[in-house]
Amino acid sequence: MFNWKDISMAGIIILAIVFYTCKKSTLQASINSPENRVSNFIEQDNSNFSFVSENTYTEFHENSLVNWITFNEAYIKCKKNPRPIMIDIYTTWCGPCKMMSNQTFNNPEIAKYINDNFYAVKFDAESKDSVKFDKYVFVSSDNSNPKAPHQFAASILDNQLAYPSIVFLNNQIQRLDILKGFMPPKTFEPILNYYGSGDYQKTKWEEYEKTFVSTIK
Repeated sequence: MFNWKDISMAGIIILAIVFYTCKKSTLQASINSPENRVSNFIEQDNSNFSFVSENTYTEFHENSLVNWITFNEAYIKCKKNPRPIMIDIYTTWCGPCKMMSNQTFNNPEIAKYINDNFYAVKFDAESKDSVKFDKYVFVSSDNSNPKAPHQFAASILDNQLAYPSIVFLNNQIQRLDILKGFMPPKTFEPILNYYGSGDYQKTKWEEYEKTFVSTIK
């Protein structure tokens, strides 16, 4: 389990500034009302006990149908041409993460909807790359430890690290929801449409789910 003690003092100061000064930050509590937050109504798998052999970033993107970009790229694009952002937070050793990539994100209907309606970000929670958000920079909590969690992952997940975690942001780069664990295509499809269409702003999730018609055969 991740502990804030693993983050450098400089990182903690940066995070504190972000939490208290950036009202439109992705790192604040989800702005979506509880009855319109899917995570409050579905059973989520928070376990990280399924492992695979080490995989590179390339393997997680190889032959992917989704047009993945970095968060830095998504941030810039969203400022110029606003649209929702979906972030897949994963690790290279996580079995469910690979299942999500291979089975769900590579489903043709799922991939097309993501590409048409979101900026899609795939973020390695143990990355050593820096992430720029507004005027702040987030880095690994420990560059000498290959398994150390990244400050960005810890922040956007409210320090509740579980993989995979799918984070939805609106077109103002405000967090809407966090969904944890593997979700097969038919489970993920209505959630994706709910946040991609903007229906979460006017329809409660329970009502939306009842009337949703899948396009997946």
